[in-house]
Amino acid sequence: MQLTKNTRWPWLVCLILFAGFLTNSISSYMVSRSNMRRTITESTLPLTSDNVYSEIQRDLLSPVFISSLMAHDTFLRDWALNGEIDPNLVTKFLHEIQTKHGTVTSFFISEKSRNYYHAHGLLKQINEEDPRDSWYFNVKNISEPYEINVDLDMANKDEMTIFINYRVFDYNGEFIGVAGVGLTVSNVNHLISSYEAKYDRQIYFVDPDGQIVLRPSNSPMLGYDSLQEIKGLGAYAGELLAGTRMDATYQRDGDTRMLNCRYVPELSWFLIVEQSEKAILAPIRTQLLFNILLAIVVTAVIAWICETAIKRNQARLEKRNVALTRINEENELQKKELELTAEQLTTANATLSGLNQEKDEFISIVAHDLRNPLNCILGFCELAAHDVPDPDFELKSFVSDIQNCGERMLDLTQSLLDVSRIEEFQGTIQMDEVDCNAIIHETALHFSIPAKQKKISLELDLDETIGLKVYSKPDWLSICMNNVLSNAIKYTPLYGQVAIRSRIQAGCIEVKIEDTGPGISVEDQKKMFGKFARLSAKPTGNEASTELGLYVVKKMCDRLNIGIRVQSVLGEGTTFILALPDKP
Repeated sequence: MQLTKNTRWPWLVCLILFAGFLTNSISSYMVSRSNMRRTITESTLPLTSDNVYSEIQRDLLSPVFISSLMAHDTFLRDWALNGEIDPNLVTKFLHEIQTKHGTVTSFFISEKSRNYYHAHGLLKQINEEDPRDSWYFNVKNISEPYEINVDLDMANKDEMTIFINYRVFDYNGEFIGVAGVGLTVSNVNHLISSYEAKYDRQIYFVDPDGQIVLRPSNSPMLGYDSLQEIKGLGAYAGELLAGTRMDATYQRDGDTRMLNCRYVPELSWFLIVEQSEKAILAPIRTQLLFNILLAIVVTAVIAWICETAIKRNQARLEKRNVALTRINEENELQKKELELTAEQLTTANATLSGLNQEKDEFISIVAHDLRNPLNCILGFCELAAHDVPDPDFELKSFVSDIQNCGERMLDLTQSLLDVSRIEEFQGTIQMDEVDCNAIIHETALHFSIPAKQKKISLELDLDETIGLKVYSKPDWLSICMNNVLSNAIKYTPLYGQVAIRSRIQAGCIEVKIEDTGPGISVEDQKKMFGKFARLSAKPTGNEASTELGLYVVKKMCDRLNIGIRVQSVLGEGTTFILALPDKP
């Protein structure tokens, strides 16, 4: 094809377009590879590590439950308390546990006699001087009800075994021994094989010295005894085992490999999860080749289309010039119309702003005008309630209802005043030195009666911040504390617990208000600071809620430079955390 002056530039454009396609494809591949590595290192591998850790805990939960049943079995405790008469009875009991639940061993060690009983009889007598018996005395002194220990099983040819050691107490809470079961490491190896198949990753365990202690029988890691022996990984072994590094990327067998390392406290080992980059990047490389081929085809087609289109459109340019002129005139007319519309919208916005300000002023006036009459109504209701004879229960109930309604209206009025105050106040806030503990004590005293009415334990832990000052607006800070503590008491059930704790944390005083209520769902946490937000949780004592308290708290905290966040899990209570600045 002969290139002319009119057709030469389309081909030049197509050449530039192809170069752009090629550059974009290569850069996309590089970005995808980088993102894939980062996703695997920062998300996929840690998530797999967490899942494997969770499944290991789940698979160890059944032996823990079995050990708990043994430790609380009345036969075992009665037999030990009655002088360990007839060891055949406890041997039969342990044998039944081992057979029924499929464990490799079951045992009981008496504190009184120091005898070590297992499913086949008396194994030995525990001795404090024997290093192999040190685990028993460690378990005896721990505060937890049980521990998971990896050790050699003397009753099973010294095979490496995972023991669940459960402390046994008599009916008076006195320590009388240790009972439990064991799983062989080979069983755990089978579990690791299932994890590898499930997550398509290489999984193995190393001890604190870097020795590989657990891996599947078909694992590629069988050729290595420790992390230090693995070429490319030995340089990171010290940091991984010291806990200062949790991930690493290295070359092994011509392939880039990424791993995540986490410590498993139950086993005192490190869990290593590895992922090969080659298999993951294969689809991306295939896509790169496809994109390059597609770029070549598309560029050629576009070049041909451009040349053909230029020839056909040359004759239409004059007609289109006339049409474009007419369109420009229409565009100018539309532009003027749009400018007029914009002016109208500006005027309308100014009008709406004035109306909104009038609305805020109205709310403020209504709230102020309602407060005093409501206080009077409540005062008369209290006098009437005291003057009503005791037998007249219906009249008292009626008066009580009036009082409750008045209190609800007063709460709403106060909330509207707080909303109006924070939304209208746009000036500079005057910060003063405030005794944080004093405000907390005042707030706790204010809510002590509602807490007592619901049998709620109200705990204060403020020793660390005694005498410390924060910079804030005292009345606003008091409103924030009141609203958060009010919510905690409203949503905490009878006989629950509410705690206020203060700590010095990273250049500020951190105040935590914790409750044992129903918790807040993730969906509710996203909207809980909105105005009139309705949450799924309800007050536990049918208390009224204006649905404005947290909105006021959030607005005031933002203006006071107070950081506020919430930690909550459904069914496990809620903690509000306020970070108060200790400097202006």
